[in-house]
Amino acid sequence: MSHANLTQVVPLNANAAQRGLGYLAAAGTVLIWSVYFLSLRLGALSPLGPLDITLFRYAVPGLVLLPLLLARRARIRAVNPLWLLGMVLGAGLPFFLLSVLGMGLAPVVQGSTLIPGTALGLGQGLFLLCSLLWALFTICVRQSGLRPLEVAAVVTVPNGALVAAWLLLGQVPLTLSQVPVQEWLAQLLVQGLVVGLGAGFLFGYAIGRLGAEISAAIGSLTPVCATLLAWCWLGEHIAPLTGLGLGLVTLGVIGASGLVSRARQENG
Repeated sequence: MSHANLTQVVPLNANAAQRGLGYLAAAGTVLIWSVYFLSLRLGALSPLGPLDITLFRYAVPGLVLLPLLLARRARIRAVNPLWLLGMVLGAGLPFFLLSVLGMGLAPVVQGSTLIPGTALGLGQGLFLLCSLLWALFTICVRQSGLRPLEVAAVVTVPNGALVAAWLLLGQVPLTLSQVPVQEWLAQLLVQGLVVGLGAGFLFGYAIGRLGAEISAAIGSLTPVCATLLAWCWLGEHIAPLTGLGLGLVTLGVIGASGLVSRARQENG
């Protein structure tokens, strides 16, 4: 494993139409992430246990994507093991469990700001660790060159297997019987299908078409969207200073995404 292989940046091969689709994929990812943070907040405040939510997040999409992983195993094994490990850890169990614990200790606006973005209380400190893991995941996806669903399979299958093994050991019981069916079914749909498959595919596509930097910049719009949804659905208060900060985040994303400069080039 040479040093050059770790530092060489994989070139992007995307035309204008593909870049446009990349921006749409990034926007779709922001919307899904926003719902994801609200789902975590609701899950953290309900009797639904962390094992239940983790099982939904990884085991469900992992089972769906297992045939793809087996079919593409030769292509996946050709990727540098460090990039694969970074993806498995960066968007895997450490990231998710820290997110769940943090959402039980802090409001949605803090989690959705610190995780996709970059005197902390316990909740904020956990979110900061999550942001470091997510940055690792983003870079590894960019360098791996894998297709979006391949990335989702690499993340969900091994993490889902670990969750299933832990469940079979019977160390922590499931709490589904203590939660109304409609509540845990909503968590299953959001965590397993919408986030596990939908966001995994869209964010991987965006990185492949726009690069890690622009995709991560657009992802920083998540706190804006998540805060508005939390205000509407959960009744969380938006302080004036928070509103100002979210406005600045929006302006920063517009500048960092390259949309303004690209529009000037096309009109010029």
